[in-house]
Amino acid sequence: MQIFLRVVIIGASAALAFPGAAEAAGFRDRVITGASAHTAQVQGTTQRWPAGETTIPVTIANSFKGDPNVAGTYAAFLGTLPHGAELASLKAVVVPAAEINSDCGGEEGDGILACYSSGEQTMIVPGDSSGADGVSVNYVIAHEYGHHIARHRSNAPLPAIDWGPKRWSSYELVCTKADKGKVAPGDEGRGYAYNPGEAWAETYARLVFPDQAWMLAPVLKPDQGSYLAAAADVAQPWTQLATRTFTGKTGLKAFKLPITLDGAFTLQLSRTPKDIVIKSGGHVVERVKGKKRIHYKIACRDKATERAASP
Repeated sequence: MQIFLRVVIIGASAALAFPGAAEAAGFRDRVITGASAHTAQVQGTTQRWPAGETTIPVTIANSFKGDPNVAGTYAAFLGTLPHGAELASLKAVVVPAAEINSDCGGEEGDGILACYSSGEQTMIVPGDSSGADGVSVNYVIAHEYGHHIARHRSNAPLPAIDWGPKRWSSYELVCTKADKGKVAPGDEGRGYAYNPGEAWAETYARLVFPDQAWMLAPVLKPDQGSYLAAAADVAQPWTQLATRTFTGKTGLKAFKLPITLDGAFTLQLSRTPKDIVIKSGGHVVERVKGKKRIHYKIACRDKATERAASP
């Protein structure tokens, strides 16, 4: 039996190929996945505000001297963004723009404009515009909500918060690009501009702000297919592996299999064959004898739409 499939087994990835200095990004935020953001240290008043079909708690910091009704404005705006049931679990904290960098755990000079804590499901956003970087506060909020969506989407076995949700990440070939050292999943520091988790949030924000200039690495710049994949990830979250059954007589067999997503790949036969051969790009990836099951933790396509096929 032969299966022809382009796969990359993520493990010993190549050294990062992007420039030594991080490419400048016009808008800088931070995703916090380990230690908590400083939300517990922000003293303020919390109130639930309408956000679409639900309500969300918004905390206004005592240090913010602007209009406190901005909390309701932000919640209402969040309700207009493309979203699913995850909106109900969001929390927001509004602080002065001058305090964002420190409240998000940044060091002096980092220039962080907002952040999202994955563990707390909380975004910290400015109540006033810093006037820098050519982005509106609404755009910043949309970007942070993109991280919240990723927090509630699957790209198993990869973490969507760092790699992006399943359909978008697969379309962008994030898995293969990471294996080749072209992107840096989860890198909020030197490789920020090459972080697909940030590229996902930027792509999501452009579903609402399509004219916003792309500020991250060109290797992750979206096209129309990226936007379609992103919209599908929002509206119809991927939840489980697909199964395809093939039948054939005993002997040498080759099967065609359309492959549209990256992820775990398992080949399971009903009986033990003489051997199984898996090829990628014309080269043998694996040849096994006396087994009826092969499993890859992650199989990556190298084309936007890949097809496993016989010669």
